[in-house]
Amino acid sequence: MSDTRFKNIENNSELLHLGDLFRSTTAKYWRINAWLSPIQNKRHAAFSNLPMLARGRVLNAIGEKPKRDRASCSITWDSIISECNLNEFPEFAYASLAKAEARQKGFLVETQGKPSFIIPQLELARVLFLHSGYLCRAALTSETLTHEFDVQERLNEGKVIVNVLKLSAFPKNAFDDAGTRRMLAWLLIDRNARKSFESIFRHYKQFSRVNNGWEMWTFSFEPPEMIGWSFAFHGRWDETSDKFFVEEITNLTFHGSLPDKVLFQHDSFKRYENKRNGGTPNGSPWTQRPEEHEISDDETASNKNEPVILRNDTHTINFLGHTQTAKVNEVVERDKGASSPEPNEVASEEVSTDEPTEGGKLPAADFSGPHDATDLTRMCESRFEAFNHMLELLQKEGVALLSKETTALSQSGRGQKHLLKNGEPRVICCAEVSYEGRHAYILEVDTSDGESQLSTKMLIASPHFLATFWTNLIKGITKGGLSWPTKLINDKFPDHERFSVNHPKNEGAGKGAIPSDQVGSWTSIFFQKLSWSD
Repeated sequence: MSDTRFKNIENNSELLHLGDLFRSTTAKYWRINAWLSPIQNKRHAAFSNLPMLARGRVLNAIGEKPKRDRASCSITWDSIISECNLNEFPEFAYASLAKAEARQKGFLVETQGKPSFIIPQLELARVLFLHSGYLCRAALTSETLTHEFDVQERLNEGKVIVNVLKLSAFPKNAFDDAGTRRMLAWLLIDRNARKSFESIFRHYKQFSRVNNGWEMWTFSFEPPEMIGWSFAFHGRWDETSDKFFVEEITNLTFHGSLPDKVLFQHDSFKRYENKRNGGTPNGSPWTQRPEEHEISDDETASNKNEPVILRNDTHTINFLGHTQTAKVNEVVERDKGASSPEPNEVASEEVSTDEPTEGGKLPAADFSGPHDATDLTRMCESRFEAFNHMLELLQKEGVALLSKETTALSQSGRGQKHLLKNGEPRVICCAEVSYEGRHAYILEVDTSDGESQLSTKMLIASPHFLATFWTNLIKGITKGGLSWPTKLINDKFPDHERFSVNHPKNEGAGKGAIPSDQVGSWTSIFFQKLSWSD
């Protein structure tokens, strides 16, 4: 969900139309035409705010959002993707809207025996590449990425190291976000992705036009090869033509050419630890943040602060490869008990997403990447050896393993508990099991870095019940340090349907290590809880 509002826009304003990009021939930054409902004075937005702009989305939403049609689409070998104008869709609500959309570019996806889908080219580019104001600006230049990132391939070691160069304006705080790291890795390394991204600049140079002191451009680009990809959408059906107009892409499942590991490095990436026990000092060197920020679309951004990262995980990605991404932190030791300065002021509620400059008026801000739902099970198997052994023993007792999925924990505020000490994502493994009609989930958090000792959680629940609050559970684990969100779990499950099972005590217990000769007794506790009846 987003923690952001727009200044000078009414509550519950629906975005109806996104049009041409434009700027004065004397200006540096681009804006984009935007129509809102209800009609209001504001008819355009900074292009750097595109990550939050999609047709049909309700800005400054209060209360329940209107329901929209949903659809999904897979790109197969027999799919035909062709360029079109958006008036390929025959049913727009207003004649003026139909006329405006007729000028905008789209892709028509046709697969024999299935509905056709009309995807605005700008919306596809937004989801694939334009996740931040930085990338919106970089797309309209020819060499920003080349000058700001040094990509070193070490394919014989199964990894690529991305050095974020000192002059890079990419927000350093954004590298804490899994979705940002994964999509940036794909953009920098995968040639299919990079070629498509660079076509944005080529199309701009080829098709932009100048008239009466204004430069204008109808967005277009060349899509990457997408065979084997799948999407989920919000939008509108036209039953007569069996066409679906895509307003917003909500889910993307895709693949690419990436190594096993992609490591991001920068001189500012540091992790502070106490000398004696390796713990993280209390306190924060940053100012406190308000619960909600307001983007001022018409003000400049200051370069006096590291950009505030605004949550914008309204769409989900699932990468089909087995690539881990990590931010490599330099460990800085401090005396035990030392703390960073406590925050003594509250960060400004009002921010700007323009490029930070000397003399800018408002604190700078930018957006996080998409929610990364990539299954990390195969990549993190070695972290859960004892847990996996326990599941094998349960199966020998007749317990059915229905599914197992490993998910990265999400960041809470500016906290770092969602990362291991080596910068790799901290993950949770969820095993879905059943035995004689009793259905349960067994949850194990990765504590292989010794940051905390967490018990294994077992929840008795009907199929699919956990999914109804899984996102909140994941967020709760890192909200107050690294612990189970006890209140949430207690509110959802009665005493006889929730259990905490401690790891057997041993020297490695703090790092989740369980000797093989103790796994059997550990397993018997789970089997007892699962086979127990009211």
